[in-house]
Amino acid sequence: MQFLRQILPFLPLLLGLSEVLCDSWTDFTSLRREPPPPAPQTSRKSVIEGWIEQKLDHFNDSNNATYKMRFLANNQFYKPGGPIFIFVGGEWSISPGWVSGGHMYDMAKELNGYLFYTEHRFYGQSHPTSDLSFENLQYLNVNQALADLAHFIRVKKQEIPGASSSGVILVGASYSATMVTWFRQKYPELANGAWSSSAPLLAKTDFVEYYETVGESIKFVGGENCYNRIEKAFAEMERLVEIGDFETLSEKLNLCNKNQRNQLDLWYLFKSLSGSLAGTVQYHKEGTIERTCEIIMDDENDIDGFAKYVKSVMNGCLTTNFNTFVERYRNTSWDSEVGEGNRQWLFQTCNEFGWYQTSGSANQPFGSNFPVELSYQACQSIFSESFTKETIDNNVNTTNLHHNGMKPNITNVYSTHGHLDPWKRMGVQTDVNAESPAFVIPLASHCADLHSVSKDDSTEMLETKKRTTTLVKQWLDINSTLPKIF
Repeated sequence: MQFLRQILPFLPLLLGLSEVLCDSWTDFTSLRREPPPPAPQTSRKSVIEGWIEQKLDHFNDSNNATYKMRFLANNQFYKPGGPIFIFVGGEWSISPGWVSGGHMYDMAKELNGYLFYTEHRFYGQSHPTSDLSFENLQYLNVNQALADLAHFIRVKKQEIPGASSSGVILVGASYSATMVTWFRQKYPELANGAWSSSAPLLAKTDFVEYYETVGESIKFVGGENCYNRIEKAFAEMERLVEIGDFETLSEKLNLCNKNQRNQLDLWYLFKSLSGSLAGTVQYHKEGTIERTCEIIMDDENDIDGFAKYVKSVMNGCLTTNFNTFVERYRNTSWDSEVGEGNRQWLFQTCNEFGWYQTSGSANQPFGSNFPVELSYQACQSIFSESFTKETIDNNVNTTNLHHNGMKPNITNVYSTHGHLDPWKRMGVQTDVNAESPAFVIPLASHCADLHSVSKDDSTEMLETKKRTTTLVKQWLDINSTLPKIF
């Protein structure tokens, strides 16, 4: 009963993590989602849904096909000539939260701004094609999405009364933060500045730094004993695999498949187990990592302590069959059971970004049993044999060549990262130049600075939010003095 009383306040978190393990392919599902939106500060009746016609292919004049892109708008604070604030949607379905609350909303309220939230092509309800076939997904890439955003800005500045000379501020989170950074690089004349929260800028296939940072964050917040227990638990699980004792492994972890002898299934299993802890770190709030470590440490035996955590976030047995996963992701219908946006995002990783979180580094506690080869195999099995290691590596190199990796050619971009966030390793953590500063927020996680100023903010979190507002005013040529930043 004591254990239940301790865990009850964290049941919403743990139930959320059960989605991570039940779907299992955590790199492309639970670690890929809209940042948890804020509680609305105004009636959501103020938020209006709209649609704008976009070209299917902005870079082929002979292709006249178009589609309807969805967006959300809130003009309750707008006065003619006021700035346009755009929260740029990423690999998710947009919702009213970011135009009815949060720090961007607060800035728009102060500055008489017009609020928009744009939806990325192929996500949410913005369906450019009849299905998600490999042939149709050729129109899903970041350059097409940036061109959609450019067209959106041009049209809205002409449509909104008094907005033809209005300044434009972009806000992005995670992948959409990557987008706003690259937008300032490609279309600087269309946006005065961009706030980029938790943006990965360097595309990389074997993203070993991700789990290095997950381990570092667990050790920093949860303690060295927790880190060591996880490391020993994974070592023991790998030992059981090596000696062929699948019965013991299945019993301890409550695996659906009691005979995990297939190499891809085993890689998939270890990727799933590590991914559950990655989600805990990536979306950490005060107490999250600590409570997870309490559960893991609540047993004298390493593997049994970790297994207790796994079972606490599971609904039923754990399914880790690679071929089942492949079959689900091969479904090309818009209402696929694989989940909204998951097939699309997996395609983008194969075609542009990589970012496969793997066990390729020895400097992390999750063993060595989910190498990058698993992700290469997923791309090829689900989409096309043309997705070989060589072509995927080349796709990633091309992305870095076109967008300049860690050295973007930008001005007026504020890049922020959470100190605990594993994605910070693919983003800029120091100032790009005098006009594009960066800041890593102590003890913060992924996209944690997007919410309104709060009494619970740390000193550094409060100062970075103030700095965001000050920079936005400077970009809009509104008098303001830059505050001290830690």
